[in-house]
Amino acid sequence: MYDAREKAIRDRQWQLNAAVREGEIKGKIEGEIKLIRTLQGILCVPPSEEHDLRGMTLEQLEALTSSLQEKLRGRPS
Repeated sequence: MYDAREKAIRDRQWQLNAAVREGEIKGKIEGEIKLIRTLQGILCVPPSEEHDLRGMTLEQLEALTSSLQEKLRGRPS
């Protein structure tokens, strides 16, 4: 019984840690989407479709953000 209880505790801790990681990733994705929208507004480019942005991975969103930031840096003052 002790081993079963210990396993249940470890399993529950693993589930909680996985949920925290998932929440962190979702938060980062939301932040990137907001930043992309802001940069697109500043650059006066048509905003990306919501479903297109939500279909992208975090890495793809970060790459798009970097691209928009480079365009902003290269813009004449």
